[in-house]
Amino acid sequence: MDMHIGPYVRHLSKSIRISIDEALDKEFSSRGETRLTSVQAHVMGYLNMQHELGNVVYQKDIEQVFHIQRSTATGILKLLEQRGSIRRVCEEKDARMKRIEVTEQAILTKKRVDSTIEGVEKKLVDGLSEQEIRTYIELTEKMRRNLEK
Repeated sequence: MDMHIGPYVRHLSKSIRISIDEALDKEFSSRGETRLTSVQAHVMGYLNMQHELGNVVYQKDIEQVFHIQRSTATGILKLLEQRGSIRRVCEEKDARMKRIEVTEQAILTKKRVDSTIEGVEKKLVDGLSEQEIRTYIELTEKMRRNLEK
């Protein structure tokens, strides 16, 4: 087959990322805020997920999960703490150990981000039937599996 699908996949992926970034910028700038950087957002996503699962997280976990050095993790966590997204709490048994907890502000921010992304997703599938959406998902999932072979 002579058809090259790569450019279409790259274009769609880039268009979705740009749309999400623009929607998030608009959401946050309307309140005089700046959105998180990509790395900060990934760390917050991980922290929120662990919070929802009831898991305790320490800085060493962030270092291991994201394959980053201690100094990098410290910098990211310091910025998130300054933004009011996390707090570091000393463990009773060992004051050197500080668990990382998400704040109520972070939980509310996550809801805003999720809502904004949902809006972009609705715009993305506007005019498509449920069957077309299912077909798209099945085909892209099949392509993803092909790459794993």
